[in-house]
Amino acid sequence: MHERIYKDSARLRQYWLRGTLTYVLALIIIALLALLSHYLVQSIVDEQEATARVVNLAGRQRMLSQRITLYAGELREASSSELREPLTAEYFDAMSTMSTMHYALMNGSNVLNIPMPTSDKIQQIFSQPPVDLHKKVVNFLSLAESVTDETLTTELRNDAYQQLKVAAHSDILQSLDTLVFQFQADSESAIKQLQQFNRFSLGGLLLTLFLEAFFIFRPLLLSLHRREKEYLTLLQDMDDEIAEKIQFQTFNDPLTELPNRVALLEKIKTYIDIAQQNKNHVIVISIGLDRFKDVNDSLGHDLGDLLLLELAERLRDIATSHRGVVARVAGDEFAIVLEQVDEQLELVQFMRQLSQSIAVPFEQDNTTVQVTASLGLAFYADDGADARSLLMHANQAMRSAKDEGGNCFRFFQSVMTSKMTRRIKLEQELRQALNSSGQLMLFFQPKVALASGQVTGVEALLRWHHPEEGMLSPVEFIPIAEDSGLIQELGDWVIVQSLWQLREWQRQDIFVEMAINVSVKQLLRGNLSDRITSLVEQMEIEPRYVQLEVTESHIMDNMNRIMQQLQTLAKAGFSLAIDDFGTGHSSLARLRDLPFKVLKIDRSFVSNALKESKDQQLVAAIIDIGHSMNKSVIAEGIETIEQQLLLQSLGCDEGQGYLYSRPRPAKQLLGLLQQGKIELNVDVSANDRG
Repeated sequence: MHERIYKDSARLRQYWLRGTLTYVLALIIIALLALLSHYLVQSIVDEQEATARVVNLAGRQRMLSQRITLYAGELREASSSELREPLTAEYFDAMSTMSTMHYALMNGSNVLNIPMPTSDKIQQIFSQPPVDLHKKVVNFLSLAESVTDETLTTELRNDAYQQLKVAAHSDILQSLDTLVFQFQADSESAIKQLQQFNRFSLGGLLLTLFLEAFFIFRPLLLSLHRREKEYLTLLQDMDDEIAEKIQFQTFNDPLTELPNRVALLEKIKTYIDIAQQNKNHVIVISIGLDRFKDVNDSLGHDLGDLLLLELAERLRDIATSHRGVVARVAGDEFAIVLEQVDEQLELVQFMRQLSQSIAVPFEQDNTTVQVTASLGLAFYADDGADARSLLMHANQAMRSAKDEGGNCFRFFQSVMTSKMTRRIKLEQELRQALNSSGQLMLFFQPKVALASGQVTGVEALLRWHHPEEGMLSPVEFIPIAEDSGLIQELGDWVIVQSLWQLREWQRQDIFVEMAINVSVKQLLRGNLSDRITSLVEQMEIEPRYVQLEVTESHIMDNMNRIMQQLQTLAKAGFSLAIDDFGTGHSSLARLRDLPFKVLKIDRSFVSNALKESKDQQLVAAIIDIGHSMNKSVIAEGIETIEQQLLLQSLGCDEGQGYLYSRPRPAKQLLGLLQQGKIELNVDVSANDRG
């Protein structure tokens, strides 16, 4: 046959043609199978890479759910806006990121290179029970928004927070695990399909499959195995990392990394246990920075944080060197716990060393900042038998040091607890008094021209008639209002009531100047000039009849920040007065630049002027300085004719005090204002003082 083929050229050509076509067809089939095999292999690789990104994204979802829960807890504990603002921003950023990633997993994302899921089982995980991942994520984010929703009641926000924690630790984690496992199951299913294809084509492409199996599938399967192990390890590491971060943030301050209040209480308990065994004592020192808020307000919170970090290092070094522990318990408050110090002198030396270390200037960004601190000490077991009592009593001692001017230390005394309790009680009752009628009232004390006896004006003075204790002294409740921030509301109330009374007197043809005390915190708020200008316009009062008094020490401490407000008020026609002049630290250069027209001599100088020649010389100097700068001078606290005669001889312009009238309600002062003049050199208030 072969000979016939070879001899027959036509049949030979046909034979070669058929063989060539068969070979080409075989090559085409092999090529198609190779291309199909390559396509399937590539699709498996792409699917594995997509699965890797999905698993990674799901892992980040797990971490975000834990982070949102952690931030929600911190927001509930934050006591001030300075602490809440950065937490709120991070909180909502985490919520937005979690929502974006969720929709990328559910619908695919070109930006994140996440494919649209095609598996019915995966789509069921997102949209159908029992998993219903989309519903659980939406519910989780809704709970997260409810936690910070100020329109909801505290009870509803607390309930939302509890549900949020449950959802984060059960629904979200379990659902994401189900999603990851399904992606892995689909990936394994695709691999099995590829293996089945290879079994079907094994007979015709044994060599090809062998080469592909050796050079492609074996490395691929090993890679998939390694990736799966890496994914499981990554998930475990992420869980461990989240748990570690939660543990750290629960017991440490995030800025300084010092122990926080919770950890400090535990450490104090440990010290107490040791002290009970050794029959010695424990010392708790509360450290409160003096006026640290001014540092943040003037230099910025970033510089303030750097200062706190450096201060934390100083305190850590001091505490460690004395076998103690330091913690940050609040924004500008720290605490140190020490073992018993043998000698009282050694403790005093330690407190001085601590104060000196804090007072060392800080150098940051070419800026030198110096702060001082108030220190309070409490001893176990004399001042408290448990950790909370010791820390609370040390804090009360620190507050007492602050009330005495700061930059000092005080030992706890039992009377501090009663003072603090009364202070808190009065603060709450003062808030209630602002919202009720009849407790707060204004008294008015006239000002008299010392040359003629003419009544030139009155000063509005706030009084509080307590429903149980009767009339309380402003000396007691005004400092509480200053510290608690209520002074702004009280100040606004005084301004409105004073202007209303001034308008009523003017309707009765009584035109006198109304002096109103203004807190520097009202000026720092920035809108006092606009508010009081608007009020006088509404009441049709000329600004020249309104005098605003600001205490000298407050002016000097905040001059750069309130200067614009003062200048605006002066340009609007209001009279400005420096109250308690002589008790602050004004310089002549500053006094020259200030837009004040009136100086009020503090009553302490007036009362001692007849007894102490130095005080008399000081009063004369204030009057001369005021007149040289074209300013009027008013003396406060005139109680005797002798004081009046002295001030007249020194050229003082006006005076006020019990000699002329005690502070009285407006109705009781009406007759004196209608008379308009007081006869000088006569004890006109002898009966009044009795």
